[in-house]
Amino acid sequence: MRVVVTGAAGFVGSHLVESLAERGDDVVCVERPGANPRWIEHLPVRQNGAGVEDLDGLVAAFRGARVVFHLAALTEARRPADLYAVNTQGTANVMQAAAALGGDAPHVVFLSSISATGPRADGQPAAPESVPHPVSHYGRSKLMAEAVAHAWSDRVPVTILRCPTIYGPRERAVLKFFRLVRSGIAVTIGDWDRVVSLLYVHDLVPVLLGVAANEATYGRTYCVGHPERVSWRVFADVVGDALGRRTLRLAVPMPLARGIAVAIEGIAALARAAAILNRERVREMLPRAWVCDTSRARAELGFAPAFPIARAVPETAAWYRRAGWL
Repeated sequence: MRVVVTGAAGFVGSHLVESLAERGDDVVCVERPGANPRWIEHLPVRQNGAGVEDLDGLVAAFRGARVVFHLAALTEARRPADLYAVNTQGTANVMQAAAALGGDAPHVVFLSSISATGPRADGQPAAPESVPHPVSHYGRSKLMAEAVAHAWSDRVPVTILRCPTIYGPRERAVLKFFRLVRSGIAVTIGDWDRVVSLLYVHDLVPVLLGVAANEATYGRTYCVGHPERVSWRVFADVVGDALGRRTLRLAVPMPLARGIAVAIEGIAALARAAAILNRERVREMLPRAWVCDTSRARAELGFAPAFPIARAVPETAAWYRRAGWL
């Protein structure tokens, strides 16, 4: 089967491409120009440097494909406009390119985020049908991308997966937390007892593969995350155990964090780089609970994640060590 993966060289994309190549699929990897393909360059796959900005290039890449896994996204950017250009307009280009193939349009499996929904004010898990109220430009760009996908769904079969923070080997955002813990210090903003949903990459890939082969998922949206509600306090302890370190936990008060974020934003602007901490990221850390309701995924997809943090964190730490990242 011929499949296309956008964002193929990235964290999730590279793991998915490995699984697709292993089962013998004809894989076309669409990635932005200049992306480093180091995780997939040894695999028997085809590279396409069109990127999601190139509509004609996408049409050519999609021709003959049964499935398009649309994973390409920005989670942070120097300007909010960049998030909308890639996450929203890029998704519009993917859907338009698929629709251009008419009756041969591939099934688009779109990886979205629970940031599109935002946290519920009552602390209850957010479900696919929950009223969305994203709290960041990233979340709004993904929610708008979902709206675009639905607008094309009469011409292109599409399935949307909303995921929480995804972590595992090759992931660099959570790596920063691992490095802090290794130094003997764990830092959070606000309350250490905030609870979140998390998802290990090796629990996500089987869902992507299963959805792609399931016509009953056309037009459906699913929340996919491990059912355990994890506090950052517990996560820090599990990371510390995996690294053999006892840590000093520090909590930065929200008002101070906002001031630090403003300063970092200013420095990043001068350096023409994305801020590693900004006021929107601080706002995302305000809710005491940001969790997702996976009941639809369990009922309709048979979603049964096998990697709680007690198993996934040590595996991730071991990979970071082997890669020389820790």
